Amino acid sequence: MHPSVLARARSGDAEALDALVRTYHDRVYRFGLRVCRNAFDADDVVQEAFIKLARRPDVAADPGVLSWLMSVVRNGCARLLRPFLRPRSHLADHDTELDAIPADAESPQAALERWQLVRAVHAAIACLDAPYREVIILRDLEGLSGAEASEALGIAEVAMKTRLHRARRMLREQLEADLRSPIGG
Repeated sequence: MHPSVLARARSGDAEALDALVRTYHDRVYRFGLRVCRNAFDADDVVQEAFIKLARRPDVAADPGVLSWLMSVVRNGCARLLRPFLRPRSHLADHDTELDAIPADAESPQAALERWQLVRAVHAAIACLDAPYREVIILRDLEGLSGAEASEALGIAEVAMKTRLHRARRMLREQLEADLRSPIGG
C-alpha cells in the first residue's frame, strides 16, 4: 500500500479508505469465510471490520492494517459462533473456488485428482479446532508473516509458531488417515 494512500486515509479521505477496502477486502473476506464457516456471517463480520476501520483512521495508516482487520474478523466470527453450537460443516461446501477447474492442458483425470486433493485439504482444515484452523489459514492460505499472524491472533509469535507446527502435524495426520481409509468408508 502506497504511503500517500495511508496518509490520506489517516486524515479521513474517503477515497483513500475505499482504496484500502479494495486492497484488502478479498483476503479479509476469504479469511472470514473460513473462520465463520458461513457466507452470511462472513459478510456481516467483514463489513463490520471495514466500518470499524473507517472510524479509525489511525489504524488505516498503520502498516499492520491487514493484521488488524484479520483480528477484528476473527473476533467477530468468535462472537457470532459463541451462542450457537453449529454442526461442523466442511469448508469446501462453501468454497466456490473449488468448483472452478482451469481449462488448461491438464487431463480430466489429473484435474479430478487435483480437485479431490484440494477439497480433501480444505475439508481437513475445516475439521481442525478453531485455534489451529485460524493459524493455518493466516499463515499458509493467506500468506501473512509470522508477526502479522501473531498480531491477528493476539498471541506471542513463539506461541503462534507452536500452534502452527501442531496444526500442520494434525492436518498431515488427518490427510494420511484419509488416504489409508477405503474409498467411501
